[in-house]
Amino acid sequence: MRNGIEALVGEEGVVSRAIPGSIHLGQVHARGEDWPALSAYGDPIVEGAVVLVIEVENGHLMVVPSGA
Repeated sequence: MRNGIEALVGEEGVVSRAIPGSIHLGQVHARGEDWPALSAYGDPIVEGAVVLVIEVENGHLMVVPSGA
């Protein structure tokens, strides 16, 4: 069983601060908290977009647009 941030893999969240790409952090709101996030494919993701957490790397959520 995964705990903490690792438990978010496979979950959807909403971008609460735009994610400029794979180098600069944004934020994703998931399970009632904001988490630091990066775009897994390097594409910018706008605030309000629904995203899927595909992995956790160095304490950051790696996300893709939901349905991608």
